[in-house]
Amino acid sequence: MAEALHDLRIPDAPPATPAVPLPELDEGPAGARALVEYLALRALTGGLGALPVGILRPLEGLLARALPSLDPRHAGGARDFIRTAFPEAEASEVEEVLRAAYRHLIDVTLRADRLRAKMVGRRLGEFFDLELCDEAQELFEARGHGRGVLGLSAHLGWWELTGHVLIPCGLGPAYAIIKPPKNAYLTRYMLRSRARMGALCLPRHGAMRALPALLRAGATTQLLVDQRSVRGWVEAPFFGRPANCDRTFGVLARRVPKPILVYACLGTDDPERFRFVAPRVLGPEQFADLEPEEAAARVNQHIESLIRMAPDQYFWLHDRFRGREPWEPAQALQTP
Repeated sequence: MAEALHDLRIPDAPPATPAVPLPELDEGPAGARALVEYLALRALTGGLGALPVGILRPLEGLLARALPSLDPRHAGGARDFIRTAFPEAEASEVEEVLRAAYRHLIDVTLRADRLRAKMVGRRLGEFFDLELCDEAQELFEARGHGRGVLGLSAHLGWWELTGHVLIPCGLGPAYAIIKPPKNAYLTRYMLRSRARMGALCLPRHGAMRALPALLRAGATTQLLVDQRSVRGWVEAPFFGRPANCDRTFGVLARRVPKPILVYACLGTDDPERFRFVAPRVLGPEQFADLEPEEAAARVNQHIESLIRMAPDQYFWLHDRFRGREPWEPAQALQTP
């Protein structure tokens, strides 16, 4: 049966969308300055992304070494985050993970669009190895049972490519919550690019009104809830350290009982081959009686487990603990 999944074709358009009212997305300004910024960014990323990988990879390595000095605020937050997750790491090891985070983010930024376009119409197995637990295998073979799936993941690996796995396997349409850039041209480009792989976008504002209806209509929601929440947050440990955590996932799991797929898409040494890992499928009953803080703590445990699979591919540059008290690494706890 796994072989049959690998033979599925990656479609060139998203599946039919449910007749559910969606919140309006604010594209941002569309003036001359926004257009110039868009054209400059597209020329830069498009030009660099077209380079052969043998040239691009060393260039990414040089940029990754330079950026911590040029970007001290994000680099400082990332070091703090890495030391929290790996309190026994030496300073040199922290710097190695930091450089890997920059290098990976640059690689995703430059190559994701070309990869998405190249994959369209091709067999799933040409690009992805599926590493599915038994429950995930059953879910994929049953095409999500046609009854909606609640996806739980993080800003890890090639999260931009996950729609190219979920959609051909029948777990679609897939919706993700985004914070659009403050540039209408970039926003439109991002929406078009993601739609090509079957990933549709919802703005943060108003998403919680649409997500329950989408789940009930059979869609998959892709929730990346590993970043610091700024509204309506609850406190829960993340890598053993108190953090502002989003309560969306726990609320949805209780309000709309659906299978919960824990997953990530990880890069490999081959620049055009990826591991789609789904180590577990959770039943909604596991969240039914939990308080918001307990639900967030359970979500964080699963996210931590994913991150530990490939810490060099995680988005450590997000200042996860901004506004929190200083933290001594010796106090941090390793997640079991």
